[in-house]
Amino acid sequence: MRTAMAFWRRSQVPAATSTLVLHRPDQINWVRIAIQFVLGLILAGNLLVPFAARAQNLGTSPQLGQAVQGQQATTVEGTVLNIVNWGCNVIAPVIAVACLGIAGWHFKSGRGYMGWGVTGVSLMVISGLGRMAEGFITQAQGIQ
Repeated sequence: MRTAMAFWRRSQVPAATSTLVLHRPDQINWVRIAIQFVLGLILAGNLLVPFAARAQNLGTSPQLGQAVQGQQATTVEGTVLNIVNWGCNVIAPVIAVACLGIAGWHFKSGRGYMGWGVTGVSLMVISGLGRMAEGFITQAQGIQ
């Protein structure tokens, strides 16, 4: 029983043990606890915000409950349009900039950078193609 108690002590144990003994530090790292708390709030917010947010910005003004003219946001077409808009206009460019930044950092430090660079450029191309398709669809809606 003496060995099991050693896992929870803050100081060195006088008895020799045959297993790995984990010692907790004498002081509490408040900065680490604060960072973990803030990251936990961010994670909880990211999980809970979609349930509270109902507005979708699909133009110059937010449209509530409507994705495309004549379609509801709950239909398959409206959902696909929202996912494509979000992916091509937000997600892909943000990740592309991060990849290109990492590629520059790797280039500066003499490590392999080509994979990060190609990934960043590819994401920008995907974003551009999606925006181009969105523009074609928007222009075609006005044709009778």
